Amino acid sequence: MIETTKGVNNNQFFNFEEAKVQALTLEQLERTHRENDVYEKPLRGIYHFALIHQLIDMCNEIGYNVELYDLFAANNKDRTQPGVVRLPQIEQIKGERAIEAHILRRVFANVRITDFDNQETTTNLAVAYHQKGIQIGFGPNVMICHNQCMLGAQYYGATYGDKGKGKNSANKYELNELLDVVKSWLVDARHIIVTERDKIERMKNIEVSADKLLVIIGMLTAIRVKCDSTNKLIHEHRTYPLNQAQINSLTERLLIKYEETKHVTLWNLYNAATDMYKVQQMDTPMIMPQNIALAELLEEQFHFGM
Repeated sequence: MIETTKGVNNNQFFNFEEAKVQALTLEQLERTHRENDVYEKPLRGIYHFALIHQLIDMCNEIGYNVELYDLFAANNKDRTQPGVVRLPQIEQIKGERAIEAHILRRVFANVRITDFDNQETTTNLAVAYHQKGIQIGFGPNVMICHNQCMLGAQYYGATYGDKGKGKNSANKYELNELLDVVKSWLVDARHIIVTERDKIERMKNIEVSADKLLVIIGMLTAIRVKCDSTNKLIHEHRTYPLNQAQINSLTERLLIKYEETKHVTLWNLYNAATDMYKVQQMDTPMIMPQNIALAELLEEQFHFGM
């Protein structure tokens, strides 16, 4: 369960040691302490709240109806760069756990465009702002569960990247370049959404047999083992689609569905996995890259992109 400050105390966060992920408002995010570099400039070229405002403004300039769908802050236990820092000197003035006394380094937002909604999906800009940099993805979002669909790397970009980490490493941009790329997605949004929804429909019509399901689970496990292995003979330096805990959860869900209905589609498989690509369930920087890695694996096996 995600704790939220909404309706509880607009001036105070919950203890991030106890509630690792918290929902907040954009106004609250604006009030948090601003982290600067030695030149008193935003550490990642732009403040998190300013980035979200800029994306919303870009949507409005094109004429889209837009809303902030989700906004979360997350803690992590990195000793040198924790996701959340409390400043005692400000707490002495503003009070214990005051919003203004917090530095938030791990923020995830969903910016929703409602113009192309159908009964199942809306359109979404997924935004991750964290210690490594900034990531932005674009595409359909399943309304009932807020699952982001990223069926290829072409609608993903970041201000950082590691060589050899798969196809995503080619999507590294300077901040201004990334914003230009996002604008190009927005201008072409209608065509992109039609194309991506066509892929989803094809996924719904591809049945995954019990044998094939076990093959996919085996492949996911083998990829995870190779990535985590220290043995140079088998080690691979790439983003794996699912970690072991996620593989276990996915396997259980799909085996139960197969026993209940004897029918599992490619969409069932992908959507069950994306239900785990959430800030409350995994490391923020990995949400979008793992989503893309899974889609690429499934495309290789089932060719739903055509």
